[in-house]
Amino acid sequence: MTTTTNPIVQMARSGHVPLGMQCFTGDPALIEVLGLTGFDFVMVDSEHCGIDPRAVEPLVRAADHVGLTTFVRVPMFDDEASIHRVLEAGATGVFIPMVKDVADVQVALDAAYFPPQGQRGICPATRQARYSFRDFVETADRNNATSIIIPLIEHPDAVENIDEICAHPDVHMVTFGQGDYAYAIGEGTLMMKSPRVQAAQRAVVEAARRHGVLVMGGPVLEPSVDACRSALDAGVDVFCLGLDIMAFRREAERTVGIVHDAVQGTGHSRPEPPASGFPGH
Repeated sequence: MTTTTNPIVQMARSGHVPLGMQCFTGDPALIEVLGLTGFDFVMVDSEHCGIDPRAVEPLVRAADHVGLTTFVRVPMFDDEASIHRVLEAGATGVFIPMVKDVADVQVALDAAYFPPQGQRGICPATRQARYSFRDFVETADRNNATSIIIPLIEHPDAVENIDEICAHPDVHMVTFGQGDYAYAIGEGTLMMKSPRVQAAQRAVVEAARRHGVLVMGGPVLEPSVDACRSALDAGVDVFCLGLDIMAFRREAERTVGIVHDAVQGTGHSRPEPPASGFPGH
């Protein structure tokens, strides 16, 4: 395995448990809050929401300001332009969805790394290069040493090919996508309640252990002390817990419930929230 100076990889390998959250809102203030409250990294999503390459750069700046490492999930493993742009914005890791085998992973690696490690073209007019060609050799070396590609193991073929994926010397971390995997095998929303999904996660963790690869995961939607301990026991090295927009919804629902209970029996009332969807839909 090649060496890397990626701060989250180094943190995990030193015996600490890094903690991150997914950012779907694209709000730099919420990223600042993560840094101010003790998170170690943020995963900015550009697969399922409207965060485009232009929006990524100010989010990376906000993360840098509060000492967060930034990872970005690109729309697809072979979206080479997006991989270039998020690294040029200053991110130090790229999540690549829906890989099926090591050849898919290699496509992303070639897009992420400069020669001789990859096939990425150079451009000095970027934040990553500090808008200068003078020190571009140092920029390329730093990129190749620090940036990591994180395969999302969410397709059944990827689970079948997990050993060869984890055996690649430039794969330092993987994450298991239990939701997409469950849907792909016909288990719907069961996720980790499905024995088949549990078996797939064990296969991913075991392959990662064989090849010295870190596993990112944890109880994403329902974190608790017991659930986090169970995840650690199951082989998770890096926690990525929560999604900013869903965390806000949960807090909004909690507040509505408090006020609803408070007005009961006081002669006041509150309207019920919409039963489903948006009002009028």
